[in-house]
Order: sequence, then structure tokens, then C-alpha cells
Amino acid sequence: MAVLLLALAPVGCGGEEEQAAAGDNALTLTLAEQKGSGQSGSATLAAEGDAKTRIVVELSSPPGPAQPSHVHSGTCDDIGEVVQPLESVQDGRAETVVPMSLEELRRGQLIVHAHKSETESKVSVACAEIPKAATSRGYGY
Repeated sequence: MAVLLLALAPVGCGGEEEQAAAGDNALTLTLAEQKGSGQSGSATLAAEGDAKTRIVVELSSPPGPAQPSHVHSGTCDDIGEVVQPLESVQDGRAETVVPMSLEELRRGQLIVHAHKSETESKVSVACAEIPKAATSRGYGY
């Protein structure tokens, strides 16, 4: 008797790269290149207690000016307002603790987004949609 095991993972929104969960208290997202920027990377969101989340943004960035990053509302195709500012990416990395729980960040319609520079803040370089948390449903069996 053969047993077939399948590993199922959440599908990213809008045909984006897979977004891999790192556990119940952490989530690692793939920051996809935007508009031919040549930059991609990851954003790791890790719960810090019940009301805060540490967000680490890592980009394939050449040395240069600091790159502003934020949590925005919307999607990578339709970027909305800033919900939480993050530290600017410098030499490929930024780390910020935001006053939002991981659960709040997973409510849906939020993204992690990096800009080219302070002076070219309208130029998107990398983005990832934060997946909405799955809701558990009872099946009454």
C-alpha cells in the first residue's frame, strides 16, 4: 500500500511569488521586484507579544541612499496610504517594531513596500502582500 503525502501552502495574491509561513508567530514574505527595479528580497513579520510585530526587510540593494519602507493599505498593484512607517532600508536591511499585532497586520489588504529613495519616493522597488489570516471553521462531524 502506497501513501501519498501532499504539502499544501497558501497561494499568493495576484499571481505573486509564494509567501511562506514561518510558524504561528512569524511569517516570511517574498518581496517581488517592482517596475524593473532589479531589487527583490524578503520581509519577515514576527509577533512581539500580543500588541507588537517586528518587521525585518531585506533587499538585494546596492550600497546607496536609504530606501524608505512602509506597511501600506491596498495591493502591490494598487498601493494605498501608509499604515505604518518602517525604518528605511540601508545596505539591504531594515528592522522595525510596529505597534500592531501580527493578527492586525493579517487582516487583509495590507502590503510591505519599499521605495527607491527619499527623493524618489514615488518609485516602487519591491512589494509583498501580507496574506489574510485563515479563519478556522468547525465542521460539526
